[in-house]
Amino acid sequence: MSISIFTVAWMLLAAAPTERVKNPVFDDLITKGVTMSDGSTFKLPRPLLVDGLDAAEQRAVLAKLCDARTPLRAVLRKSSRAPIVVKIRTLRARQKEEPAIRSIDFWFVAHGDWDILNSKDFLQSLTKHDEEGQGHIVSKSGILTDEEMAQRKLTLPKQDGREERFVYTTFSMFDLVELSTTRLAVLVRGRDSVLAAAKIDPRFDHDRDYPNQWRPLVRNELAEVHLGPAHPYHWGGGYAKITRLKQPADAVMIECHLVYEEPYAWFEGANLVRQKGPLMVQEQVRTFRRKLAIASANNGKR
Repeated sequence: MSISIFTVAWMLLAAAPTERVKNPVFDDLITKGVTMSDGSTFKLPRPLLVDGLDAAEQRAVLAKLCDARTPLRAVLRKSSRAPIVVKIRTLRARQKEEPAIRSIDFWFVAHGDWDILNSKDFLQSLTKHDEEGQGHIVSKSGILTDEEMAQRKLTLPKQDGREERFVYTTFSMFDLVELSTTRLAVLVRGRDSVLAAAKIDPRFDHDRDYPNQWRPLVRNELAEVHLGPAHPYHWGGGYAKITRLKQPADAVMIECHLVYEEPYAWFEGANLVRQKGPLMVQEQVRTFRRKLAIASANNGKR
């Protein structure tokens, strides 16, 4: 599930820098939370690193987030294999075959050119289709065009410094489930930070092209995989925040927070996300770090 918000953050990096612009989806996630199938709500945590801190204050916050097993000096290391802090929790355990509520929170430090990080070319390198990873394959992702929005009689407000889009993704999880969702995503960018938040939009529950649904991946006697029946799904939301660090000068902290409902039928009660999620995050982050380092080095040669 971590692929969702990690992808959304990069697909929206196009807004002009600004200050003091509200992100309504983010505000909703931390004050009201995500509504689940039974009507219960679960709020997301506030960002670990806030804006406006000086170098010493940023370092103090990062130090508190570290421990003996993950020391700050290791986290700040300029390496694709520097530690990543990942916490996967069960906020509500399933009862019999009822759904469970899970959360994924992770943060890490990456090194590279800030302008490259926000560039269109780098963005496109992170959002290619058919990317296979540890436990998932992204088969479709993108942003609804103005024409597609008009066909659905949808409009989004326009405000300087804020980018709003409908973002869709389809990906498989652990070769067991295909999940398709369309989210309302909002990005705001300050002088030294970027905040992208997204929630699954129920207006797309029965959409012809971009429905909110999950389907089992079923294997026949020849081990051939085909899609099973579709089931509705719109119980998830999350955000990603990128904060430019004062020291080291080329470093950023990236944190992602996600909460979602996991139906029993996905994995028949097994907590596969906890078992395999950290490896998924690790692979995504290492790929991101390598791409950022290469793009930044190439930019320096121009």
